[in-house]
Amino acid sequence: MKRSRSDFERLLAELNTDVRDLNLVVAENARAWKRIEHGATDSLDWAALGYTIHNVYGVMENYCVRVAKFFENGLEGESWHRELLRRMTLDIPTIRPALLTEETCALVDELRSFRHLFRNLYARPLDPDRTRLVQGKVGPATDAFVDAHRGFAAKMQQIASALDDIE
Repeated sequence: MKRSRSDFERLLAELNTDVRDLNLVVAENARAWKRIEHGATDSLDWAALGYTIHNVYGVMENYCVRVAKFFENGLEGESWHRELLRRMTLDIPTIRPALLTEETCALVDELRSFRHLFRNLYARPLDPDRTRLVQGKVGPATDAFVDAHRGFAAKMQQIASALDDIE
């Protein structure tokens, strides 16, 4: 399917909204972490922190799904979450530039892995040590993801502008 300038502008607006939402969720994550840093030890405090980490990754994943659907389609199989991140590291010359570096992908994948664990806990308690470890990755992963967004958005804007010249 041939994409128009307005298609790219819509994608950019949606991606920018995802980054805005990411910043809101990261602020909630900081509030939950602050409670724990100030001595909160209840399992509900740890669950709240886990929930915010889950949401941070969720926004990043939605962003990546949006990119994949716009350019490539076809996310299949049980491991599509992991495959999605790997795909975002690919520079596909006739389709799209890479979104994530290998390093950024590894950071985001830590959050994905935690999200998978968090979703499947059920009656087991959340491990505070594991949660604390993953919490340490939230800031670096978010910073790297937002930087990746800036670079990707600039490339999408260049493509959109070139389409305007052609049409």
